[in-house]
Amino acid sequence: MAKDSVILVIPVYNEEQCIEKVISDWREQLLSLAIPFEIQIVNDGSNDKTGKILESLKNRLSHLTVIHQTNAGHGAAVKNGYIRACQKNYDYVFQTDSDDQFSSEDFIKVWERRHESQAVFGHRVNRHDPLTRKLISFSLRKSILDIFQVDIPDANIPYRLFKRDFLKNCLTVLGPALFAPNIFLSILSFTHLGNCPVVPVQHFARQGDTQKLMSWGLAKACLSSMWQVVTYAYQLPKKLHYLKTLEDHSSNENVTPLKSKSEQSTHESIARVA
Repeated sequence: MAKDSVILVIPVYNEEQCIEKVISDWREQLLSLAIPFEIQIVNDGSNDKTGKILESLKNRLSHLTVIHQTNAGHGAAVKNGYIRACQKNYDYVFQTDSDDQFSSEDFIKVWERRHESQAVFGHRVNRHDPLTRKLISFSLRKSILDIFQVDIPDANIPYRLFKRDFLKNCLTVLGPALFAPNIFLSILSFTHLGNCPVVPVQHFARQGDTQKLMSWGLAKACLSSMWQVVTYAYQLPKKLHYLKTLEDHSSNENVTPLKSKSEQSTHESIARVA
């Protein structure tokens, strides 16, 4: 029986100080676990030496793919990485960040629970972030609980594993222009699948330069995400219905197809609503 395989999605922006270490750590960890894998880096228009470092690593290391895109923000880089990953023939898609705040050693705890659900999430313990970020995460958790009646400990954590086909269907109904798509993938997962496995993972202080989003930029990002969470609640029932429709048609050839092109167009318009 073939082993389950995984593709890692890692967005990166101006991480010249640590990107080589992050890639090396993940590559060595997955090689040691003997899991068929690929590491897919999405370079979000870095303007330091990150791009050159990535090109050099790509030419020297196996299992490494680099995608360069015009700077569009972390959320857009994550979503682009997910879309590209779902186009490849891996069983699972795992996403983490490139800032060396997580340990590759915790991956096995997530990986071992992959058969319990189509989505497995990390949860930062002893979180080494500024108080403002912790308060934002607390507010987000409470807002999601109040609005969607699901308790997601760490909705925006960049340490998550998806079954590829499930992620592909979620991306179809996700909607465009979301500042933090991981938040909404968490909401879709927990509301559609029930309580997904949550695994405690280590979190470390960021080394080198300061956090990417600070002060007014962080405040605007928070307000944008919160507003999108509120408005998403009105579309969620239709999105969940469409998600189930996609799953039914992909798993059962005997399911009655969509009645008409207009019906399919209606489903697709629902999916596009942010």
